[in-house]
Amino acid sequence: RGLCGHLALLAYLESIERLPLAVAVFLGKVHPLAAAVLSWLFLGEPLRASRVAAIAASLGGVALIARPAAGVASTSASGLGTALALLAGVLSGAAYCCVRALGRSEEAELWTLLSLPLVSLPFCARAALLPAPSAAAGGGQAADRGAELWLWFLALGLATQGGQIFLARGLRILPAASGTQTMYFGTVSGVFLGVLLGDGWPSWQFWIGGGIILAALHLAERADANAREKES
Repeated sequence: RGLCGHLALLAYLESIERLPLAVAVFLGKVHPLAAAVLSWLFLGEPLRASRVAAIAASLGGVALIARPAAGVASTSASGLGTALALLAGVLSGAAYCCVRALGRSEEAELWTLLSLPLVSLPFCARAALLPAPSAAAGGGQAADRGAELWLWFLALGLATQGGQIFLARGLRILPAASGTQTMYFGTVSGVFLGVLLGDGWPSWQFWIGGGIILAALHLAERADANAREKES
């Protein structure tokens, strides 16, 4: 789980250096499909056609919200960025499959949560602790920006760790396909948080895309429930 998560994060960060952010976000959202396929292969969890269709429909909703531009893979840099974004999505799906496996085996939640930082910290500690060039050059303004940056890092860490806690607990209960598809709500909530930070009010594409995500999840859960009733 730690290795897959760390490599997925590295691939994603590299992809956004080469692609527009909306495109990288959209391509990275293949992780529910990857998690569903991997959990079917390695954990024996059911993967019904209705769930695959729902994930594909949700991905279409993400496309409406993120609105990635067409034809971005026309250069070697953007082609590599596309491959890295897709790799990030697949590795994220693998990490969530591992979280599901750990939850099913009743592994302690603490170790599930610590697996990613235990792998990432040795690779990132040196770069994180070295002073930034602007701060080393001196100046109160640089120092102020450094303090603000550390506050944002703290907020990022708290939000990420909170998300990991609920993710681990959710995947103890839900199959990987269902639990990871629910994570598409992050795309919708991210737009609302952007409004609070000063972004413009979402356009009609957001409302249609969000409706598709909600409807697809609801219909997939109903289809799974009906299938379980027939099997029992």
